[in-house]
Amino acid sequence: MATIFFAEPELVIGHGRRVLFVNPDDLQLFKEIELPPDLATCGLKVADSKEQHCQHEQQDVAAAGSAKQPSNTATTSASKAKEIEVTIQNVSYSPDRQLLAITTTGGQKALLLYRSRMENARLLSVRPLARASSALRFCSDGSSVLVTDKTGDCYQYDCVEVEAAPRLLLGHLSVVFDILWTDDQQHIITCDRDDKIRVTNYPATFDIHSYCLGHKEFVSGLALLTEQHIVSASGDKTLRVWNFIEGKELLVHELPAPAVRLEVQQLEPEKVYQVAVLLYDHVDAVAIYRLERSSGDNWAITTTTVVRAEAGSWNICNFTLTGNRVYVTGAENECLAIKAYDISSGETSTSVPDGWVKMVLEGLGAQGVAFLPEDLSVWFKKRFDNVSDYLERKKRRIEEQQQQKCG
Repeated sequence: MATIFFAEPELVIGHGRRVLFVNPDDLQLFKEIELPPDLATCGLKVADSKEQHCQHEQQDVAAAGSAKQPSNTATTSASKAKEIEVTIQNVSYSPDRQLLAITTTGGQKALLLYRSRMENARLLSVRPLARASSALRFCSDGSSVLVTDKTGDCYQYDCVEVEAAPRLLLGHLSVVFDILWTDDQQHIITCDRDDKIRVTNYPATFDIHSYCLGHKEFVSGLALLTEQHIVSASGDKTLRVWNFIEGKELLVHELPAPAVRLEVQQLEPEKVYQVAVLLYDHVDAVAIYRLERSSGDNWAITTTTVVRAEAGSWNICNFTLTGNRVYVTGAENECLAIKAYDISSGETSTSVPDGWVKMVLEGLGAQGVAFLPEDLSVWFKKRFDNVSDYLERKKRRIEEQQQQKCG
């Protein structure tokens, strides 16, 4: 995973075990975070007895193997390092930019909370995750953070009492791709692989306020527009605007391909927005739209820019918008690549300083290192047509019965 997002004034890029904070104008490095290869060295505890049991079994197998074969110190060390290898999965800033949350995957799944400063970041806590995270979101006052996982569960982690146990808030029957928490903290909005957008009351999360139903494929991204409106992107090739309080669909805009990422910038408060989507397996990689609200629940959308970004020759996995550029990350020749494009034209940016890509890749420790992005094809639901097979068997059976009668 290569995460990238813009949080004024920083462009934040995470990959492997490192997070870089870069000035998007001159692309000088503000600060960086590097995770240790073993999170136990900074306070990670085993998540539960089941994980403990698995670790003990691995140790027993390793011990049995070493009893049968001569030991090799170098091989053993490399094997242990590989077993506890951690990789950054999600990165998120609190709204006031005072806290930074990082989730990891691999050998050790954890939530790391940092106190962010101008020149460095101080680690506050390391808490275990039962499963790999899928989305991460702070509340408006930064007092807690929500983490969703691959099974659809959503946990709340306290950012004040950092040693407090997480609280299970809600659950879906499939992976949750994005999560929102309204500014008034009255509603938590989640979207999943089963086409649903769910609006849950908070703190009484057992009470579902509404559903926003209409998508036909996974809902990959959500963004708040106003205190009553959201926009969603989906694998069904649509961009939709909703009044989530009423669960009412207000606008459907057809896309040229499935949307797998969504980002929104506000141009005029509660009126004009810039909406960008990353398109799946399409010659147009990133499509940027202008979304306008005329009055009440009346919305309109127009295409403004398309970033081709050599889609098809390299695999784009993530992107973010700054004031005048689109930054994308992806795999080119099976290595991590980062590029910048002008929002106004969609063409490769000529104002980016020479050598900035090399500087960032070296800072991430990704120069020349193999990189394979997530296989997004698994997001699509597999559909099986059992009826056609049944009708074909029925047809053959009737033909055989008629032949027997004629015989």
